[in-house]
Amino acid sequence: MSRTITIAKAGLPPGPQGTLIGGNASQIGTRRVDFFLDLAQTYGPIASFRAGRWRVFLVSDPELIQQVLVTDARHYIKHFGARAFKPILGNGLVTSEGDFWLSQRRMMQPSFLKAQVLSYAPIMGDLTNAMLSKWAPGKAVDLEFEFSGLTSAIALKTLFGLDDHGEREAVDESLLEVFDSLTERLDAIFKLPLWMPTPANLRISRAIAKVKKLVDGFIAQKRSRPLANDLLSTLIMAQREDGTRMTDQQLRDEAMTLYLAGYETTALTLTWSWYLLSQHPQAEQKLVEEWARVLGGRTPNADELTALPYTAAVINEAMRLYPPVYAIGREATRDLELGGYRVKRGYTILMSQWVSHRDPKYFPEPERFLPERWLDGLAARLPKFAYYPFGGGQRLCIGSHFATMEAAIALATVGQKYKFTLSPDAEIDIKPQITLPPKYGMPAILELR
Repeated sequence: MSRTITIAKAGLPPGPQGTLIGGNASQIGTRRVDFFLDLAQTYGPIASFRAGRWRVFLVSDPELIQQVLVTDARHYIKHFGARAFKPILGNGLVTSEGDFWLSQRRMMQPSFLKAQVLSYAPIMGDLTNAMLSKWAPGKAVDLEFEFSGLTSAIALKTLFGLDDHGEREAVDESLLEVFDSLTERLDAIFKLPLWMPTPANLRISRAIAKVKKLVDGFIAQKRSRPLANDLLSTLIMAQREDGTRMTDQQLRDEAMTLYLAGYETTALTLTWSWYLLSQHPQAEQKLVEEWARVLGGRTPNADELTALPYTAAVINEAMRLYPPVYAIGREATRDLELGGYRVKRGYTILMSQWVSHRDPKYFPEPERFLPERWLDGLAARLPKFAYYPFGGGQRLCIGSHFATMEAAIALATVGQKYKFTLSPDAEIDIKPQITLPPKYGMPAILELR
């Protein structure tokens, strides 16, 4: 059935007035999720604004989101925000497009089959316990730092087959510097090309070069040893239909993408989960009772996770309120129709999980932390794109099962031994980048359970 554009909606969707040069850039600000939410609540399921020279439609209706990510997916590419991080992610799954992306996805998919992912559960449990062995009651910790270290170590072991030999922190520090700098570039109205040797560009280039050198070293180490049960080994051996394999550069791009996706998003899920639990002791008590009943102090194995429905509900609810990735963007490659409006070639469609996950139509009392809402089959009743922390369509996060298993194992292992009290002077806020970290960390005091 062909779509038509009604005359009444042939212009732009409703939205706020902007300035001639910057558009709505000054209104977006650093807490852009507030701007998105206000935009959707004020102007409805499809709204319009301008970020510098970019015309953006913010879409929050699940059917319209499905049209973009599924029905018309072949006519969209990643938007300018995602492309801004290509200097560090290269041509990996997050940034590549078209037939090349599809070929890579098909080649990598077997590495994420259920049996392969489940085989990593013991590593996740062992490394979580190794972290706990360094903790002590009364110790002040930054939960974001601790969980980033944990999930980074898990990613290093499961992806490269390597133990933490001191280079992980160097990778993570350089990555943080790169993402902070690239986010600042993305927010700037006027940008100088990265090849220009400005102080800021030189800092970015040095940090990127450092990360790439370290990852290249990991790949060289892996090629010099017998292949094992880690993701990089499976990627080295993976073949396309024509028998070709990935080059070292492509392996690096995919490894960088998987490493970042494999540690930061899960670390944030754990960080925000414990923040929410620290503010809701009744929910925390229900978790403790579930763990005592099912695990009795043991580190959970993969098979036991299905017997922990409240644990899964807490993780789902944390990702609803604080989705690790809070927005997805697509750029139209041809003129299209969406919600009765014309989407011109080059326009950006933005879909925000932060916004969708707060729709009272699907989530009554949307700002409340209510894990119980997930215990009566809510996930099966929701429209497909009312809740989508891992994206959707063909480009659904390839590591979603890995991430949810890792979060559940870590949450239960840590929570049976320790509880957390936020530091009295803790200031909790968000810092939207490509992900959603806490702006000032998550300072807390350890207490034995």
